[in-house]
Amino acid sequence: MGANALVPGGATVREVARRYRVSADKVRGWIGRGELAALNTADARCGRPRYVMTPEALAEFEHRRLVAPPPKPQRRKRVEAVDFYPD
Repeated sequence: MGANALVPGGATVREVARRYRVSADKVRGWIGRGELAALNTADARCGRPRYVMTPEALAEFEHRRLVAPPPKPQRRKRVEAVDFYPD
């Protein structure tokens, strides 16, 4: 019985790492910092963790990391030349 069988549609650390083209350590770092929610499906709490991420957790993670297009620079208003010394 694999970890995915416990969480329907869940993804393992290795699968998430492949999906985002990063290392498994990077994914574990995201989990440790709380950026990516995961369930520990290990048999013993004191043993090595086996993380599984739900599709909802991955969708939320992606939503928080979206990059918005940069704002358009505001156009400067043209200032008419002021003649301080009229003829």
